[in-house]
Amino acid sequence: MKCPKCGYELAEGYLYCDNCGEEIRIVPDFEPEIEQEMNETLSTLFVELAKEEMPNIPTDEDEITESEKKALLGEPQNKPGRGRKIGVLLTAVIIALILCAAGYSLYRNYSVPYQLAKAKEYAAQGKYTQAIGYLEKVHDLEADNVDVMFLMADYYYIQEKYDFAVYTLQQIIEAADVYKEVDLEDAYDKIISIYKTQENYQAINELLLSCPDENIVNTFQRYIAKPPEFSYVEGNYEEVIPLKLSANTSGKIYYTLDGSEPDADSDVYTAPIFLETGNYTVKAYFVNDYGIKSDVVDNTYRIDLVEPAAPEVSVYSGDYYEPYMIEVSAAEDCRIYYTTDSTDPTEDSLLYTSAIPMPLGKSVYKFIALSPEGVASDVIMRTYKLTLNTEISTDIAIMNVVHALMRADVLLDEQGSLRGMSGHNAYKFSAVSRIDGGDYYVICEYYEDAPGMQTKTDRIYGVNIQDGSVFRITYDDTGKIILIPLE
Repeated sequence: MKCPKCGYELAEGYLYCDNCGEEIRIVPDFEPEIEQEMNETLSTLFVELAKEEMPNIPTDEDEITESEKKALLGEPQNKPGRGRKIGVLLTAVIIALILCAAGYSLYRNYSVPYQLAKAKEYAAQGKYTQAIGYLEKVHDLEADNVDVMFLMADYYYIQEKYDFAVYTLQQIIEAADVYKEVDLEDAYDKIISIYKTQENYQAINELLLSCPDENIVNTFQRYIAKPPEFSYVEGNYEEVIPLKLSANTSGKIYYTLDGSEPDADSDVYTAPIFLETGNYTVKAYFVNDYGIKSDVVDNTYRIDLVEPAAPEVSVYSGDYYEPYMIEVSAAEDCRIYYTTDSTDPTEDSLLYTSAIPMPLGKSVYKFIALSPEGVASDVIMRTYKLTLNTEISTDIAIMNVVHALMRADVLLDEQGSLRGMSGHNAYKFSAVSRIDGGDYYVICEYYEDAPGMQTKTDRIYGVNIQDGSVFRITYDDTGKIILIPLE
């Protein structure tokens, strides 16, 4: 078959010329059923005419010979009006034929069921180009028939004509007000499947970023790379802020704090970023699991923190010959931390909760106050040297405790052995403390099991530094210290 306009050779079933675009109007051959029906109609008409002209011919049930038919149609008759009647009959037949042909042509060109049937017939034969041609005709007749659009996209996909398939499905998306929500979801799903086949995840990202339907976006969230979100709006703050960066799905966030452009070599966000005193321009972008990169987003922060006053220590540095309790205070909303190894304290150091007994010998204490915002004060340092004017050392004090417990039948020997126990008790010097006007070595008791694991017990002993007498240290209901003699 050739194009009537340019003469280009066309494949069977094409409705438009690939060369010049001319619409091909096909004059169809008659279907066998229609041709048989027309023959039967003509035969009936001839028989009726013959009855009128020749009353003595056989009826419908009788057989008409071939010679009789020839006589009816071919031999001239002398009866008046016969020629006129035959002419009218032939004219009617011709008109009927024209009307049948026109009706059939209209049926083929404007019947949706017919076009769909032909499309599926060609598709079943693997002739998808011809099938799409019929589907395009259906689309011209019913532009909002979404099933036809999906079928057309499927035929394009089978032929690996992915761009045409996507274009067809995008027509559904662009007419979102015409189609149902479920149809739009199917259209997005099919387009994303095509892009996945091509591993074109950037196209998926762009498709979903332009989608106005939040439900559809949430359904395919994992393919999107949205810019990171900041937990604090940009501006000025008078406190440390733990800045959090979040993404819409799994992946990595890269960031900088100095205003420089982040890249794959920048810091990867894993935990809140604590912004302390200073100016920060935080820039960040997100990369999802498919390697799609978001736009860079940035926020600017100025942190002006009020530094708390340094803690106050009740005992000044110096040499001491009697024990003192070291008391420390700071602003009500601040916590106090300290060290005894000359390092600067942090919030991970020892937390001050009550007065500290001054240790024997030389000692160095450093203290800081930490505000609720996490701002540390200046460091305050104290150095002490405590020397006691006594002949009783800490070792003698510990032995006095052991001997007193042996006399009380608590211990079996100086090694601290206990009746019915596999382990033994051990005693350690803790501090020097002033109690009821006297100075005492504070000795703590530990139980050491057979493997050597020590556990502190709740028993504490005090040994007077002047005469070596031993007491059990306990507390009354008000928390006041009570000394109970062991001898």
